[in-house]
Amino acid sequence: MEPVTRATALFGFTSVAAAITVSGMLVANWGAGILDNRVEWVFWAGAILGGVGIGLLGLASLGARTVGLTRAGLGLFMVAPVLCVVAVFTDYWI
Repeated sequence: MEPVTRATALFGFTSVAAAITVSGMLVANWGAGILDNRVEWVFWAGAILGGVGIGLLGLASLGARTVGLTRAGLGLFMVAPVLCVVAVFTDYWI
Protein backbone atom coordinates (compact mmCIF):
# COMPACT_ATOMS: atom_id res chain seq x y z
CA MET A 1 0.00 0.00 0.00
CA GLU A 2 1.29 3.43 -0.89
CA PRO A 3 2.25 5.63 2.13
CA VAL A 4 -0.22 8.39 1.25
CA THR A 5 -3.05 5.87 0.87
CA ARG A 6 -2.13 4.29 4.19
CA ALA A 7 -2.07 7.68 5.91
CA THR A 8 -5.44 8.57 4.39
CA ALA A 9 -6.98 5.31 5.59
CA LEU A 10 -5.53 5.77 9.08
CA PHE A 11 -6.79 9.35 9.16
CA GLY A 12 -10.29 8.16 8.28
CA PHE A 13 -10.29 5.31 10.81
CA THR A 14 -8.94 7.42 13.68
CA SER A 15 -11.39 10.22 12.90
CA VAL A 16 -14.32 7.80 13.03
CA ALA A 17 -13.03 6.24 16.26
CA ALA A 18 -12.71 9.66 17.90
CA ALA A 19 -16.16 10.68 16.68
CA ILE A 20 -17.74 7.52 18.11
CA THR A 21 -15.97 8.04 21.44
CA VAL A 22 -16.99 11.68 21.76
CA SER A 23 -20.56 10.85 20.69
CA GLY A 24 -20.75 8.19 23.39
CA MET A 25 -19.54 10.66 25.98
CA LEU A 26 -22.14 13.21 24.89
CA VAL A 27 -24.99 10.68 24.89
CA ALA A 28 -23.97 9.47 28.36
CA ASN A 29 -23.79 13.10 29.55
CA TRP A 30 -20.23 12.51 30.76
CA GLY A 31 -17.56 15.18 30.85
CA ALA A 32 -14.06 15.54 32.21
CA GLY A 33 -15.29 18.16 34.66
CA ILE A 34 -16.45 15.40 36.99
CA LEU A 35 -12.87 14.23 37.48
CA ASP A 36 -10.85 15.39 40.45
CA ASN A 37 -8.80 18.49 39.61
CA ARG A 38 -5.58 16.62 40.41
CA VAL A 39 -6.11 14.21 37.51
CA GLU A 40 -8.33 16.18 35.15
CA TRP A 41 -5.26 17.67 33.45
CA VAL A 42 -4.07 14.15 32.55
CA PHE A 43 -7.36 13.50 30.77
CA TRP A 44 -7.13 16.78 28.86
CA ALA A 45 -3.51 16.09 27.93
CA GLY A 46 -4.66 12.80 26.43
CA ALA A 47 -7.51 14.48 24.58
CA ILE A 48 -5.19 17.11 23.14
CA LEU A 49 -2.58 14.53 22.11
CA GLY A 50 -5.30 12.50 20.39
CA GLY A 51 -6.43 15.55 18.44
CA VAL A 52 -2.86 16.39 17.47
CA GLY A 53 -2.32 12.79 16.39
CA ILE A 54 -5.37 12.90 14.14
CA GLY A 55 -4.18 16.23 12.75
CA LEU A 56 -0.76 14.77 11.94
CA LEU A 57 -2.40 11.87 10.13
CA GLY A 58 -4.46 14.41 8.19
CA LEU A 59 -1.27 16.24 7.18
CA ALA A 60 0.35 12.95 6.21
CA SER A 61 -2.61 12.15 3.95
CA LEU A 62 -1.81 15.31 1.98
CA GLY A 63 1.53 13.78 0.97
CA ALA A 64 4.19 15.85 2.74
CA ARG A 65 6.68 13.81 4.82
CA THR A 66 4.20 10.98 4.91
CA VAL A 67 6.15 8.32 6.82
CA GLY A 68 7.33 10.55 9.65
CA LEU A 69 3.98 12.25 10.15
CA THR A 70 2.15 8.92 10.04
CA ARG A 71 4.41 7.43 12.71
CA ALA A 72 4.12 10.51 14.93
CA GLY A 73 0.35 10.68 14.47
CA LEU A 74 -0.16 7.01 15.28
CA GLY A 75 2.13 7.27 18.29
CA LEU A 76 0.20 10.20 19.72
CA PHE A 77 -3.13 8.57 18.91
CA MET A 78 -2.03 5.42 20.80
CA VAL A 79 -0.79 7.35 23.86
CA ALA A 80 -3.92 9.52 24.13
CA PRO A 81 -6.43 6.88 25.30
CA VAL A 82 -3.90 5.51 27.77
CA LEU A 83 -3.67 8.91 29.44
CA CYS A 84 -7.45 9.31 29.47
CA VAL A 85 -8.03 5.87 30.99
CA VAL A 86 -5.28 6.42 33.58
CA ALA A 87 -6.97 9.69 34.59
CA VAL A 88 -10.37 8.03 34.97
CA PHE A 89 -9.04 5.09 37.01
CA THR A 90 -6.85 7.35 39.14
CA ASP A 91 -9.88 9.50 39.89
CA TYR A 92 -11.74 6.38 40.97
CA TRP A 93 -8.98 5.38 43.40
CA ILE A 94 -8.44 8.86 44.91
